[in-house]
Amino acid sequence: MSGSKDKGRLQVVDAVRALALFGVLVMNLRDMSGLNFLTAEALASLQGPVDEAVDFLLHVVFDEKFLSSFSFLFGLSFYLLLERKSDQPGFLAMYFRRLLALAGFGLINIAFLYWADILLVYAVFGTTLVLMVRLPQWLLLSLSAAFLFGAPVVLAMLGAVRGGEVQTSTELDALQTFSHPAYWPDVAQGLGLYFGLGASGNLIELWDHTNVYGMLLLGLWAGRAQIPHRVEENRTLLRSVASICLPVGLLLSVLWEVMPNGNPLTTVMRIGAPILAVGYMSLAALLLSRPGAQSMRTWLASPGRLALTNYLAYGLVGQVLFYGWGLGWIGNLGSTEILLLAVAIYTVALVLSRLWLKPFKMGPMEWVWRCLTNLRLSPLRRK
Repeated sequence: MSGSKDKGRLQVVDAVRALALFGVLVMNLRDMSGLNFLTAEALASLQGPVDEAVDFLLHVVFDEKFLSSFSFLFGLSFYLLLERKSDQPGFLAMYFRRLLALAGFGLINIAFLYWADILLVYAVFGTTLVLMVRLPQWLLLSLSAAFLFGAPVVLAMLGAVRGGEVQTSTELDALQTFSHPAYWPDVAQGLGLYFGLGASGNLIELWDHTNVYGMLLLGLWAGRAQIPHRVEENRTLLRSVASICLPVGLLLSVLWEVMPNGNPLTTVMRIGAPILAVGYMSLAALLLSRPGAQSMRTWLASPGRLALTNYLAYGLVGQVLFYGWGLGWIGNLGSTEILLLAVAIYTVALVLSRLWLKPFKMGPMEWVWRCLTNLRLSPLRRK
């Protein structure tokens, strides 16, 4: 099956990216819902026993796992771009224009849509991939492992611990600002939350970036190893990876949740997120590459091809639902309702993505991104 190529694209990769987008949507909606900004008393009054169980499930199964998957797929996408375009004149200039445009999307997202953006980080880290791709495979994999597994250990040795459950002044300000019907204070608050994220001095925040970079390198390594191109030939490898990573990653993720906040050993348990993410992607590739999965693969490939459009749209929908200038649901929905809301939004996005790609070649934001990258208008409609 060789990764199920569809007109030059790896359809399985698009489908796996769509699954990662669902996980990102769930946790983004949870962030925008204001649950993290509530006091312990307000949270206890809002969350019933079912909500608490669902919230525990979200943190164990979703939190950071699908962002890790998304980061892996970004690194893989860089290699696929390199594979297609590297022999063209001016490739490096084109690639850096592409990253510059992505940084622009990230800044727009931070200010106007969703403050916990990842696109700007990808744009910054992406500048190094043109150098990393020249490294031997063993060294590339070793560097990935160092960022994914070595960094949490170093942070734990430096005393990095998970934050407490007491509401901070920053969280209180965010809740009040996002609840207010005025729009422009939301912009200032979003920029402050993003660029002032490290102001607390909590070293555990550095883990987000080391994890993202480690997964970028791992995705680049997998692309060079041609694993996504030859899923059928690598089924034994993928089965082994899934059978090891799923239980190990799940156990470590549970330990991360149940261990005390003030214990630095808890920080080491963060290695469960990338491990579980790799398990998810291996299992998804195995299932989606089966001949009987053609219909599901085709449906999922659509939102996967519109990943940038859908990612930005999630932030807009979240603002409309939760912020004061919209419906103002912030701080009023429990985890169960948030999960059901995410399923509904994702279902609509799935259908709209499929319908959009019937007359058009790519998503609207993907089209803007391509035009900015190539410095010329590209055809959008299919002939």
